[in-house]
Amino acid sequence: MKKRIKVSQVALYGILTLISVLWIIPVLFIFSLSVTPETSLSEVGYRLIPKEITFDAYTYIIKNPAQILNSYKISIIVTVIGTVAGLMFTTGIAYAMSRKDFKLGKHITRFVMFAMLFHGGLIPTYIVVTQVLHLGNTLWVLILTMLVSPWNIFLMKSFLSSIPTELLEASFIDGATEYQTYFKVVLPLAKPGLATVGLLILFSYWNDWYQAMLYIDNMDLVPLQLLLYKIISNIQFVLQNSFYLASEGGSFPTIAARMATCVIAIAPMLLAFPFFQKYLAKGLTLGSVKG
Repeated sequence: MKKRIKVSQVALYGILTLISVLWIIPVLFIFSLSVTPETSLSEVGYRLIPKEITFDAYTYIIKNPAQILNSYKISIIVTVIGTVAGLMFTTGIAYAMSRKDFKLGKHITRFVMFAMLFHGGLIPTYIVVTQVLHLGNTLWVLILTMLVSPWNIFLMKSFLSSIPTELLEASFIDGATEYQTYFKVVLPLAKPGLATVGLLILFSYWNDWYQAMLYIDNMDLVPLQLLLYKIISNIQFVLQNSFYLASEGGSFPTIAARMATCVIAIAPMLLAFPFFQKYLAKGLTLGSVKG
C-alpha cells in the first residue's frame, strides 16, 4: 500500500514538474530571442539556447528611454491606484452581499449578477465615457473603466461568507461599530481572499491595453502594454520613433526588440507573483469550496 502511494506521489510530482517546465519554456524562449542577433535568427532559426548573444535590442530600447520610462510610470500609477481602489470597492460590495442580516444584500447580488451577464455594448459605453463623463485622454479612464469586476465580487463574497457569523455577533456585543467590525475583524480574517483578488486586479490593470487603445490618444498617457502592442503589431512604429532608432549604418533588431520589450513588460509581474503565490493557491482553493 505504501509503495502504491509513493509511486502515485512520484507520478503526480512528475506530471506537475512537466507542466511547470512547459509553462517556463515560452518565457525562456522570449528571453533567448531577445538576446539573439538577427543574423543568427536568419541562419539557424529559433533556439532555446542562442548560438550568439547580444544585448543590442535592449541597448536600442534603453538608449533614449523617455517613452519607455513614461509608459512604465503610467502603468505603475494606474496599477497601484486601480488595485487599491478596486480592492476596496470590491471588498465593500462583497461584504454587503455576504451579510445575511442585510436586507438589500439579495438585491445587490441580483444587480451584480445582471452586470456579469449583460453589457451595455462598446458604442454606448464609449459615448458615455467620452461624451457624458468626459474621461477621454485622462488617467481616470484607465482606472475607473476597470475598477469593479462582478467575477471578483463573487469570488470575494465566497471568502467573506466563510467567516463565522458568531464572530461578528460577538464583536457587536462587545460594543464595536460596523466599521470597527469590518476593519478589525473581517479584513484580517480575509487576508487570503484579499491577496487573491488583489493579485487578480493587479494583473488585470498591468496587462490591460484595450482601454488605453479606445480612450487614449495622447502619447504621454500611453501605458506600457499599449506601447508593446503597437510595437508588436506594426514594426513601423518602432522605426518612426527616435528613441528606437539605431545608429547610422546599423540594422534594427526587429524580432529581438519585440521580445526585449516583452521581457521589460512582464518582468515586474514575474517578480511580484512569488510573493502572492501561496495566498493565491490557498485563496482559490478556499473560494472553490465555500462558493
